[in-house]
Amino acid sequence: MHWDALVFYVEPRALILGGTAVIGTATIEVDSNNCSVSVGSIEYTVIGVEDLHHLAGLHVQGIKPLTAYPSKYMDAVDYFLSRMGLPKYMYKVVNADPRAIPLKAVNAENIVRNIAYLHGLNAVIIANWKRLGKPKTSHVLHAILRASRYNADPDYARYYPRRHAGPG
Repeated sequence: MHWDALVFYVEPRALILGGTAVIGTATIEVDSNNCSVSVGSIEYTVIGVEDLHHLAGLHVQGIKPLTAYPSKYMDAVDYFLSRMGLPKYMYKVVNADPRAIPLKAVNAENIVRNIAYLHGLNAVIIANWKRLGKPKTSHVLHAILRASRYNADPDYARYYPRRHAGPG
């Protein structure tokens, strides 16, 4: 499976205080049979937070921007993004910190790459949903990252083997 993704990320404090946001595009290649994900052709720009309301117009065209946030920030992020005209149903979120997972991000390009990779990995999990026994995707996502020697959230990854190990 191959698709071009629109990615955005805003630091939670930048949403509150008015800062900058990263918006980028990335090409995601996913092979759900081999569980491989690759991200290429990354382009990004940095804009002011007040310009994020322009992403709401993409929903009419059927485009949902992708983002990732840790669960501890999601309530605040949802609230401030909806106040800016971008309610929760207009974008897709993965429960992870794109500044640290799967690789430590030191610039905006790395943040775009991490978010695209996490959504590609999420597509692999959803494609193999029946075989995995319908677990919570965040537990499986972090367990796969840990098994692949990527950085993962240990609070999510440690629950995967006990809850969804399956028979045997």
